[in-house]
Amino acid sequence: MKPYHTLLIFLTLRLISALPASAQSRSLTMQSAVGLALEKNRDLQVAMLETARATEKVREARSYALPTVSASAQYLYFPLKQVSFLPGSFVGLGENDLATFRVGGSNALLGGVAVSQPLFQAGIGSGIRAAQIFEKASAEERNEVRATVVTDVKKAYLDVLITQEQLRLQQQSLARNEQALKDARSLLAQGRASRVDTLRAFVSVENLRPEIIRLTNRVEITKTVLKRTVGLDERETVELQDSLHYDPAAFAAPGTDAFLDAVQARPEVHRLELTEKLNREQIALQTAERAPKLSAIGLLQSQAQANHLRVDQYSWPLSSYIGLQLNIPIFSGFRTVSRIQQAVISRQQSETQLLNLKEIVRAQVKISLSTVEESRLRIATQQQTVTVAELGYRITRDRWKQGIASRLDLSDAELSLTQAKSNYLQAIYDYLTATVELDKVLGRIQF
Repeated sequence: MKPYHTLLIFLTLRLISALPASAQSRSLTMQSAVGLALEKNRDLQVAMLETARATEKVREARSYALPTVSASAQYLYFPLKQVSFLPGSFVGLGENDLATFRVGGSNALLGGVAVSQPLFQAGIGSGIRAAQIFEKASAEERNEVRATVVTDVKKAYLDVLITQEQLRLQQQSLARNEQALKDARSLLAQGRASRVDTLRAFVSVENLRPEIIRLTNRVEITKTVLKRTVGLDERETVELQDSLHYDPAAFAAPGTDAFLDAVQARPEVHRLELTEKLNREQIALQTAERAPKLSAIGLLQSQAQANHLRVDQYSWPLSSYIGLQLNIPIFSGFRTVSRIQQAVISRQQSETQLLNLKEIVRAQVKISLSTVEESRLRIATQQQTVTVAELGYRITRDRWKQGIASRLDLSDAELSLTQAKSNYLQAIYDYLTATVELDKVLGRIQF
């Protein structure tokens, strides 16, 4: 048994032994892989949690318009009772003297309920609107993550497909070279070929084995990347059901206004537009800090004191008040002015970022359309090249068997055929990858 055969058998046994005894292979189409990713991808789960957090921020902003109710309770022990001061004339002292008395009990209990209701607070409305805009921006960011996840899953799926096809192509090349080696040995036995031709055929066969080992390992690596992108356990085995093929009818060409369609559909653009609105609300929110704040307030309180801890014997008198509280900002050390300026600068930044993003989208649309068209032309060219290379290989093989062509001619023909098929596969892969990227650039990924 040849060393490479032994190594392949060893690697196969190691892979089999590494799998769990109960492992079952999961069949995946590209569409099912995308569906699983939308359910299991951790980046998307984080984005969905961020959207949920933004929803709670809206709820928090609305709560500032609602009344605040708080209850309090307090227990105090006085080793030395509280002191009160009275005019000295009350106890026969001089008019300028003060008399001191220790009053109250050693134990004091105090409890009450306080209520505050905002009546006028300019920043509440802006705060609610800002929170609602932030919630929408968070939803667009989630859509942006979804588009990225869908694109990454499709690309990872295509990476597995082309690696499997490259492995299959090398295996076909190996089979052709092994047949050529077999023919060379037969011709050598008949005295119709030289020993050098046989050695060249043998070297060609053995040179292909390391590439097959590399591609076999590469298939497992690309599957691992696919499983991680989808969100599957890396120990799970997957089998891909789709194939790497070119279907020109499956491509939906964009309209004449592809750039405008992309700007209207891209979640990144929507998010920045909402960010700009959010920054405008932040300016209004910070400006509202200069306005007066009016609230209705109330308190119901009860307290008791005694020199013992028999609470059931305490007397609990009630006291209460209701009223209005007005807060008028006068000077805050220029903090409010600084915050307003920060909000203005943030708005200017978001406006610039939005203009820049639109230019980036314009360039991405142009580049993606060009890449798709280029790969389509390459596919058409490589289809003809593969046909010619197959014909050339068959003719050269027949001529070699007849002793007309040299072994070097046959090697060149086989190499040209393998290269032509490889270029054709690469062109299809580039086309499919370009269409996936174009869908993302145009915002055609559905949510």
